[in-house]
Amino acid sequence: MDPADVDRHVTDIWNTVLDVGADEADATFGELGGTALAALRMAAQIQDRLGVAVELAALLRDGTLDALLGQVRARALSEM
Repeated sequence: MDPADVDRHVTDIWNTVLDVGADEADATFGELGGTALAALRMAAQIQDRLGVAVELAALLRDGTLDALLGQVRARALSEM
């Protein structure tokens, strides 16, 4: 899968699950009101769309969108 597609899907999932816009891309998962349930929803959607498992602990430790993108890109590329 193309890295740009990965970024687009993950960003869409992040924005939808957390109900945020692009102007909040630098905020952390926790700052945006992320909960354990939101992390589970996000991980399930990423798994469904991209076939990539993500570390929930990384999100819950106040991860950023950039950190999540890096994690998903790395895993998507390693599984190709």
